[in-house]
Amino acid sequence: MSLRQAERIAEERLRLLELEASLQRSELAGTFEKWEKRKALAWGARIAGWGFNLFAQPRVRWLVATTLLSRLRKRAAH
Repeated sequence: MSLRQAERIAEERLRLLELEASLQRSELAGTFEKWEKRKALAWGARIAGWGFNLFAQPRVRWLVATTLLSRLRKRAAH
């Protein structure tokens, strides 16, 4: 094999490796994006669960209801 042929083969291998690396980067970016969405959904579900448990307590429901009613009365008075 001549030096010129070896250079061409090396250039072709390099080009193919760069294409493969580009494909892997795009696949990884897609995977990380999915993970971030799952992470956000997991946080949202956890916060919703805390909120549900918090509002399941009668004292908290009473506090929220009285606060809202007092604010509505203040608006109605103006």
